[in-house]
Amino acid sequence: MINNIKNSLAYRIPIIYQFLLKFRPYKTRYSEPSENVIVMMTGKAHINMVCICLLTISKKWSRLPALIIISDGTISEDKIAKRLKFWKGKISIDNWEKSCNYHLERGREAIGQYAKLNAFGKKLAIILHHAESKPVVWIDSDILFFNDFLPFWPKDIEETSCGGSADWKAAYDERLLSFFGSNLVKYGSFNAGMVYAHGLNLYEKYNIEFALNAIHPNYDFLSEQTIFAEMASNSLGILWDQNIIGNFHEDNQSLTPTKKKLIGRHYTSNVRHLFWRDAFFLT
Repeated sequence: MINNIKNSLAYRIPIIYQFLLKFRPYKTRYSEPSENVIVMMTGKAHINMVCICLLTISKKWSRLPALIIISDGTISEDKIAKRLKFWKGKISIDNWEKSCNYHLERGREAIGQYAKLNAFGKKLAIILHHAESKPVVWIDSDILFFNDFLPFWPKDIEETSCGGSADWKAAYDERLLSFFGSNLVKYGSFNAGMVYAHGLNLYEKYNIEFALNAIHPNYDFLSEQTIFAEMASNSLGILWDQNIIGNFHEDNQSLTPTKKKLIGRHYTSNVRHLFWRDAFFLT
């Protein structure tokens, strides 16, 4: 009976934390700007998580990166700007359609179809769009930072490149594994919650047009992750392992906050409720 009560509380208490966080003012400190660029996407369903994620960045990172924030179409750019007025760094707000049109103008029809039908397609289009002009790090909205991430930002990488974070298990779109002629051993446990990307020809170099056409219109929720894993496996691989960006579920029924020895943690769906628990104690 005691275990049942504890397990129930582990899932219910974060709802209370989420409610209480609405009334807590976003207190940030001024930090010197950096030349690094982070990219995120948000919408009506994720704007609260994005705000908390960015609040931890503003508090924990030694310097503030430039922020490119993209609307998924369910929230206006004006509303995003209003919610993120606490951000003291450089910020640019756009709509996902700008990235979609960028690719369509270059004859990349498949990624345009993917973006119009699937949120992960939007994510892929956005990252590859901005990576063509500058090195960027994509950050999923369900990530919190406990410490300064900037020492772990890739440095002095000039060539076309891609890398990402670690997953607690290998999970990929089997059809794309066959298309790329790859296997789980080659990819390892790659997660696209955080992705570093840069280069003009990532799309063409990895035959993404043909890969997406091979699975259109039945995209899997792992399709985008598999594409990034293919690129990373031939480039930078897993840049941030579990000791840097945690991604685990062993404590999914714990009432105590995550230990802050990590740089950050990715709260995937199996531990999403813990996001609000940790956010309450972090902010």
